[in-house]
Amino acid sequence: MNIAVQNSQLVLTHENILEILKTNSWFSNLPDYLISILMTCATLRFYPDGEMVHYQGDPARGLYAVIQGSVKVSSISSDGRECVFRYLSPGNWFGEIAMLDKSARTHDAKAISPTILLTISPKDLTMILEKHPVFYQFLNILLCKVIRNAFTIINDSALLSVSARLAKRLLSLAEGYGEPHEKGIQLSLYLTQDDLATIINTTRQTINKRLVAWEKLGWIDAKYGKIILVNLPALKQISEDDEE
Repeated sequence: MNIAVQNSQLVLTHENILEILKTNSWFSNLPDYLISILMTCATLRFYPDGEMVHYQGDPARGLYAVIQGSVKVSSISSDGRECVFRYLSPGNWFGEIAMLDKSARTHDAKAISPTILLTISPKDLTMILEKHPVFYQFLNILLCKVIRNAFTIINDSALLSVSARLAKRLLSLAEGYGEPHEKGIQLSLYLTQDDLATIINTTRQTINKRLVAWEKLGWIDAKYGKIILVNLPALKQISEDDEE
C-alpha cells in the first residue's frame, strides 16, 4: 500500500490503517487473505475540507474507505435544495453501488473536514473479483447495509415525529462522531441548524424550536454548530416516540 499522504500531518502506518478499518464489522469479517489483498492494492489520498470526492453522475473511480475525517453523502435538487443521505466516519466504506453495476455515481460525496480516504481502483477491484469471486458476496453484504439504512430513513420520515427523527439522528451521529465531554457526549461534526434540517427533512425553524426546548430541559447543549448530548436516556426515549 502507498501510505504517503500529502498535506496531512497524521502519521499513518499499515497497522494504524488496519486498526481503523477493523472498527467496521464488514471489513473485520473479511477473510484474512482478502484483507491482505485489499491492503496491497489500496492507495491513500488527502482531501481538504470542502473538496468533492465525486459528484452525482460521475463515473466510478474507486471503492473508498474513510481513514480520517468525514464524508457527507448527499444530492442537490435543481432548485438548490440538499438532501443528506449519510455522514461517513473513519472505518466506513462507500462507492460500492457504481463499482458493482459500473454505472454513474448515485450521490455527491464531499469531505467536510480534512479527510484521508483509502481507495481501491476499478482496475484492482476487477482483478480481485476475477481471481476471488467470493468477494462479490461481501460487496453484496456492504450494499445491503446501504439499502437497509435507506429503508430506515424512509420509514422514519413516514412514521416518526420530527422530535423522534431528530433525537434518533443525533444519537446515531454520536455513535460515529461522539467524543467524551464533561457534560456528556460531544459531536465532533460541525452541524448548523440548516444541516440538521436537511438531514431529517424539515425546516430550520423547526430544528431551532426543538433545540431550544431541549436545551431548557438540560438534554443538550448546542452552541455555534457544536452539539453536546447531555441526557442520553431522555433523547433515546424521544427517539422511540412517534407522537409530537
